[in-house]
Formats: sequence, C-alpha cells, structure tokens
Amino acid sequence: MLIVALAAGSIVEKLHGSDFARSHVYGAWWFVALWGVFLVIAALLAFRNGKWKCPTAAILFLSVACILLGGLLTMLRGQHGKMLLEPDKPQSHFFIKEQGKITKEALPFSLVLKRFELETYPNSSKPKDYVSHIFVHDGDTSKETAISMNNILKINGYRFIQSDYDEKGNSILAVTHDPWGIGVTYAGYALLFIGLATMLIRRKSVRAVTVSWLSVLVVLTVTLHIRMLVRPLMPVLRSPLFSLHIATIVTAYALLAGIVVVGAVAVVKRLAKPSDSVSLGRLKAVSMAMLHPAVALLAVGVGIGAVWANISWGNYWSWDPKEVWALITLLIYAMPLLPDLMQAFRKPMFFHVYGILAFLSVLITYFGVNLILGGIHAYN
Repeated sequence: MLIVALAAGSIVEKLHGSDFARSHVYGAWWFVALWGVFLVIAALLAFRNGKWKCPTAAILFLSVACILLGGLLTMLRGQHGKMLLEPDKPQSHFFIKEQGKITKEALPFSLVLKRFELETYPNSSKPKDYVSHIFVHDGDTSKETAISMNNILKINGYRFIQSDYDEKGNSILAVTHDPWGIGVTYAGYALLFIGLATMLIRRKSVRAVTVSWLSVLVVLTVTLHIRMLVRPLMPVLRSPLFSLHIATIVTAYALLAGIVVVGAVAVVKRLAKPSDSVSLGRLKAVSMAMLHPAVALLAVGVGIGAVWANISWGNYWSWDPKEVWALITLLIYAMPLLPDLMQAFRKPMFFHVYGILAFLSVLITYFGVNLILGGIHAYN
C-alpha cells in the first residue's frame, strides 16, 4: 500500500505539479497515517518474532522511527522560504510560498549584501560558483561573511543557502528554519548507518562481498570527484558529497543487477531440471550475499544525497520523483531481507523471480524519471 501511494504521488506530481502533490499526497493526513501504520506493523512484527532482542534490528527500527519523526517535525514546524538581497539595503524578512499563498516572515537580525560575485571557469562564461558577500547585523554586533554554493550561513537556528541571482546584481537566498526536524532526522541517519554497518559485519556470508564492493565504491568515488573537478559543472554539483552519493547509488545498482543475472541463471536451471532444488538454494545464497550490501549501500546513498541536498538547497527531502522512486526501490529490495513479512521469500524460486522483477524499479528510477516523470533530478 505504501509503495503504491508513493508511486501514485510521483504520477500526480507529473500531472498537477509539485505544489499540488505535496499538499494533496505527501503532506496529506492519510499519507502521514500510512507511514504511522507502517511503523506500527514493523514494531508488532519485531516483537512477535523476537527481533527486538537483536541489537542490530533494534537500531535499524529506531533509525527509521527517528527519520520519520524528523520528517514529521519538519513538515509541522519547519519554515522554507526565499530572500532577495539588494546591494547595501538591509533585509530582515523572508517570504514563504505555500499552496499559492505568500507570507512574510520576520528575522531577529538583518542581512546587508555588499557585493555579489559570479565566478566562472577559465576561458568560459559557464558559472563555477555564486558568492554573496554580506554583513550580518544582530543587535549591537555585526560581522562580515560570505555565502556560496555548498557553503551555507547559520545564524540563530536559521540557515541561508545561495540559491540564485538576477541581472541587477541582486542575490537570492533560500532560507530555512527547522530547529527540530533536521537534528532528529540526522540522528536517524546516524543510527541507520550504524545499524547497516553492524548488519554487514555480523553476517559472515556477506563480509567478502561487502569488502570487495566497498573497494569498488572508493575507486569510483575518487574517479568521479576528480572528473567533476576538471570538468565544468553546475556550482551545486561541485561537492564531494555529490560524488560519494552517485558512486554509492551506482555501486548498489550494480549489485542489484548481479542479482538479476543470478536469478536468470536460476530460472534457466529450473526449466532445464525442475527437480534440482539444491542449485536453486545455492544460487539464492549467492543473491542474498549481494542483496545485503546492495540494500545497505542504497540506503546510505539516499542518506548521503539527503545531507548533500540539505547543504546545497536547504531541504533534505523534497519528494522529487527521483527521490520517491529511490525510496520505492529501497522498500522493494528491503522486503526479501524480512522473510517474516512474506513466507514466500523463503522459497528460492519465488525469491529469484522477485529479484528479476524488482529490477524494474531500478530502471524506472534511473531512466523512467528522466524520460517521463521529470523533476529537479532529471538529467541526460
């Protein structure tokens, strides 16, 4: 039900726009209730099957609970708006646009733009960075600072992110005030990373696979970051977190593709020799050895992407179609790791067929969003 709701939300956003989708789907009471039901069912299953006694399971459950609670606090208490800074004109307000209405919010201090700089790549007019040099006046004190892409300003719980500029030399900042949601969500991310690492370390069958693919991840991350430093890119993409985010997701997808290959081999073996259940079981063990690090890397990749987005855009989750389908993919592949949810996952043939069909979610996330659904993450 939750996966269907997420997929429907991405289609609604395509047809009616992001504001409509946020107000009628992702921000609706029934969608919040659906996540609550998901959490309650997970807790009941954990208690019924004694999983709560396992430290790893307890940490992972607590991490999900913190992430959902943080998201709820952000939705209820967080503020996200825009501020226009004109040279030498003090500004102590920002504006929030929600459901077509614009509200003016006061700040307990003021900002003054001294100058705006547009840095370009050598021998090119392509932007490399946007930099706002400003003075912050807070009561009797004032200080000079700079805001640039991936370099935010934090004052009294408010965060200012370089968002855009205009031809008049004015700077446009994104403004967020979310004193509770971000902290709780980040605590959830930290617990998630700890729980996933513990899960991989405790399982002897996946250690070798995990270490091998972590080596691939390191090489891929370094290669991507070096390439991004030498190639002209949008300023927001010039971040080591972005390189790590992409490398982690791609490594996870490679492992999931490996599960498809193993599943195809299992299907062929089943057709050639229906009575050979031993081979199917062994192939399932191979796929499970890849599934654990794949799900862990996918979850970590989504988390790193959220942290990077929060630094770059001031919002760790925007319900963009790419984000939504990455979450759908994560949920789909996490299900076989919880066979208590569906006993059929214990059957090797069902597992292999599921692993093949599940890869459709990866294809939609990687290709379908770009070609059909669009959004801020759509690229060629």
